[in-house]
Amino acid sequence: MQRTIASPVRPDIQHPMLSPENKSLVVLGVCCMAAALGGRVTDPIVPLLADHFGVVVATAALLSTAFALPYGLSQPVLGPFGDIFGKPSVLRLCTALMAVALVAAALVDDLGLLFASRVVAGAAAGGVIPLALALVGDRVEPHRRQVALARIVASAMLGQLVGVACSGVLGAAYGWRAPLWLAGAAGLVAATAALVFIRRPTGEAPQAFSVERFMEGYRQVFANPRAVVCYASVFIEGGSVYGLLPFVAETLRQREVGSTLEAGFVIGGLGLGGIVFSVAAGSLLRVFASLTLMKLGGTLGALGLLGFAIVAPWPFSAACFLVLGFGFFMLHTGLQNRAVGLAPAARGSAVALHAFFFFLGQGLAPIVVGPFLHAAGATVTLVACAALLGAVGYTAATLLARIDARQA
Repeated sequence: MQRTIASPVRPDIQHPMLSPENKSLVVLGVCCMAAALGGRVTDPIVPLLADHFGVVVATAALLSTAFALPYGLSQPVLGPFGDIFGKPSVLRLCTALMAVALVAAALVDDLGLLFASRVVAGAAAGGVIPLALALVGDRVEPHRRQVALARIVASAMLGQLVGVACSGVLGAAYGWRAPLWLAGAAGLVAATAALVFIRRPTGEAPQAFSVERFMEGYRQVFANPRAVVCYASVFIEGGSVYGLLPFVAETLRQREVGSTLEAGFVIGGLGLGGIVFSVAAGSLLRVFASLTLMKLGGTLGALGLLGFAIVAPWPFSAACFLVLGFGFFMLHTGLQNRAVGLAPAARGSAVALHAFFFFLGQGLAPIVVGPFLHAAGATVTLVACAALLGAVGYTAATLLARIDARQA
């Protein structure tokens, strides 16, 4: 009997899991995870930071703004720089600078220096997630792009989930500095991965910088009438959800159902909901149109916020944040997918503006939400935010559908 000999694996055939596209998505996901973790790591430990530095909770909560606001404000520069000098090069540089600033935050023992390190980390992180999303737009075909974007967003959500959950646990056990060391370590891992694996495509050379080339990207973006709808919507949705996060621990403590540790798990529900959506995104997009999912996402997110308005044990609040996260990212990835396609020749600028308005919303929101929360109470504040989130989902989908119909 003749023996059958297994054929060797041909070197020109790669397993899908080892394809260059999937390798690139994994590394970009690691970078986004570190940036998201660094952005949200201070939320559960706001009361600890307030006690340590002898300031009120509202002041310590601005450490979230210290990261998010520079993150948004850096976008108008970093996005065009990515288009001009090459997205991989700018992403690697920004990831390294972010890592250094996150490590510095764990070393300082002065509130002013802590704020400064958060500002630098946020500004540098502005070249991480947006350019990672723009690279997905460059390297993934349009019919698979929203699912790929959902996976990158899931990586960021996992970073938020790990950040807030571990921050609450580490902060309760070892003090406020331990969560900041976690963020610094994550940043160093991401910077190393980006340096080793993120490369400029063969034959692609950086362009010479000029103000004209810098501004041309923005002209291309705003020539698309969908730009105003996408950017206004993402500004409102970012503020209506993320503006609340620095005050979750204080709200739980006032309700006498938890504090720093429980706040980490509650806020973590937001990231978990985003991850669950990323897993379900492919199946949902086969059943529903993207614009329909945006309406459903706004409605589900609003229901999650209304649930948190109910005074209940913290596991119920965590479940509400899971619903909020699922709905929010259903809406957010729809807007994100539209932003990636606004101007293919200036994709870095288009996605950077998306992030600019998103983080501008969540960076400014705590400044407004804090006084409003203390004046009107948690219930009124949550109902107002729920109304905003539900309205933006329906309005954005309706306006985008009208523009699509006019241009069809």
